[in-house]
Amino acid sequence: AKVLTAEGYEPVVCTKPRDALEATKRENFGLAFVDIRLPEMSGLDLAPKLKENNPHLEIVFITGYGTLESAVQAIKVGAYDFLRKPFNISELKLCLNRFQEREALKQRIKLAERRYYHLVQHVPLLVFLLSSDFQLDFINEACSTMLGYTSDEALNVPNWLLERVHPDDRKRVKGLFQSAFSSGGSQFSTECRLIHKKGHPIHVMIKSIPWLEDEMGHEAEELEGIILDITNRVFL
Repeated sequence: AKVLTAEGYEPVVCTKPRDALEATKRENFGLAFVDIRLPEMSGLDLAPKLKENNPHLEIVFITGYGTLESAVQAIKVGAYDFLRKPFNISELKLCLNRFQEREALKQRIKLAERRYYHLVQHVPLLVFLLSSDFQLDFINEACSTMLGYTSDEALNVPNWLLERVHPDDRKRVKGLFQSAFSSGGSQFSTECRLIHKKGHPIHVMIKSIPWLEDEMGHEAEELEGIILDITNRVFL
């Protein structure tokens, strides 16, 4: 606790498992140092209970009886790190540095995911993720402006995307999707007509996004793609 305080943290010291459980109910913690040998219950039993209250809590196990079996158990319950007693201050600081680096990486990932989400939602294209049974796993908000359906309406209707394809184009488009699935996510591009919620046709270009080269060679379970409205171009 003294080292943690010197490093700028605000540690809470609990001498009994029930005290630690009560503490995690009152506030959120980022890191917990848990001795494997404790009164009332073992640290290996305590850790999952702590994470129930604080799902993002990282656990560092401390033990003077480090064995392969206890290390394996620690990994199974989601241990972030493992300190074997007696350990020195430099080992503890190294553990803290790893924690800080991991937290910084998590924040960068969250920021990247948030930026990607906003980009996908607001790009002027319909972006979709289709499973091999033709059920949509994702569709962005452009389906509302392009076809008049909300994302929830599209996601909750079986075969929604295929049903939006004009009957005269549906067999051809379905065949292209099936071929892309069976070839491991190969790329295709085609023009067709989609039916707007109000009943009028929309001329579009459907283009699949190919998988990375090292992911190809086996049957794909999902297919990503984009749909571009080319109605004005067709009329011109």
